[in-house]
Amino acid sequence: MAVSGRQTGRPTLEEVAARAGVGRGTVSRVINGSPKVSERTRTAVERAVAELGYVPNRAARALAGSRTDAVALVVPETEARLFAEPYFLDIIRGVSAELADADKQLLLTLIRSEQERQRFEQYLAAQRVDGVLLVSVHGDDPLPDQVRALGLPAVLNGRRSRDESVAFVDSDNTGAGRAAVAHLAARGRRAVATITGPLDMYAARCRLDGYREGLAGAGLAADEGLVAHGDFTEEGGRRAMRELLDRRPGLDAVFAASDVM
Repeated sequence: MAVSGRQTGRPTLEEVAARAGVGRGTVSRVINGSPKVSERTRTAVERAVAELGYVPNRAARALAGSRTDAVALVVPETEARLFAEPYFLDIIRGVSAELADADKQLLLTLIRSEQERQRFEQYLAAQRVDGVLLVSVHGDDPLPDQVRALGLPAVLNGRRSRDESVAFVDSDNTGAGRAAVAHLAARGRRAVATITGPLDMYAARCRLDGYREGLAGAGLAADEGLVAHGDFTEEGGRRAMRELLDRRPGLDAVFAASDVM
């Protein structure tokens, strides 16, 4: 028995081309966003795609274009810190939303040991992601440079030093520390302490610099006894606060370098 019309199943690129009255290559250029197509042809192809319900084969497109449509988000921290600190969850939520809008996949990677670092480097060398985002990177971490050496785009959330060579997005951590101390001084606080983050992180050093600048701007004397070192964790903040109270029980304000501390 003869069956009229298009065969059932997933529509193909050839069927879209036939419906639009163009070649297969033209359909491919339209789907991949090439500017080398006239507006009239683009409209015809898009109409054929809509009428047939054609869905591009992402795996084939990625293979043809040497793309994976995946981006790695690297957090060199433990699960305990990842899920205890709202900062990381907000980062993951934001990155996930943006990648979803761009039809990309998120690969979340925690690096807690040298073995896991080596394994991830091998994964990157196999070109299994199109780019890497790195969060909470410490000053001596070579991973950003290794990613770039592999020819993969990399962006840091924060930076390792003032002379960071890898692309980054950062906050004005020095200005934030300065503003925090100015706020406390304006409320009449005269013995302002600080709990720093780990000083192998540029953000922590900048916040400490801002604290010191804020003291100078408010006409308050610097006192190293009012500085305690934490590690951006709740326990680290608790331990540092005990140290401050032991050393300077008369302190009347504290600038903590992170919300969790």
